[in-house]
Amino acid sequence: MGTKNKNIPLHDSYTAFLGRLDAATASLSIRAGALDNALAAVSLLLGPYQSAVRKWERRRVHVGEQLAGHSGTPQTYKALSELHDMAVKMESLFRDRTLRVAETISVMQRRREAIDKSLLELEVSRVKLNSSRMLSQDRANLSRAFSELAGSAGSAALIPDLGLRNDLKEAREAVFLAEALLEVKGH
Repeated sequence: MGTKNKNIPLHDSYTAFLGRLDAATASLSIRAGALDNALAAVSLLLGPYQSAVRKWERRRVHVGEQLAGHSGTPQTYKALSELHDMAVKMESLFRDRTLRVAETISVMQRRREAIDKSLLELEVSRVKLNSSRMLSQDRANLSRAFSELAGSAGSAALIPDLGLRNDLKEAREAVFLAEALLEVKGH
């Protein structure tokens, strides 16, 4: 792998890494879309389940009041008691379903947040990599210009300003120092 990478021009390395960033972004974007659709579908269940909890709760309270004030026959009391038990069970059932749906929504939202965070990190990496690519290209262009100016006697004769060499050398050193600072700072 080491010898293979030595043969790859600098811009090709950037292209390969940018390609990987783009592929990861595309993959996560597809997952985000699917997760958004699933989240919307699961969220549709929450409202009806919450409504059912409220209805069964009202029914339980109403039948409980009827039971508390009951003065009728034992058969009526038994029927009211069965209705109350049914309301308690149904309220509990829908409360549990509501809780499970709410937990599922919460898990899905955390996954979506993780995807959003990764997409942001990918974009930041893309910007940094593009900046580094431009710096490398500028450095290569500056080195080439410096080499052309300093390399041949014919070129030097065309440019009578000998201070230009020093200015170009200082510019090249400034670029190297700036890149070193970026690397130290982690950018």
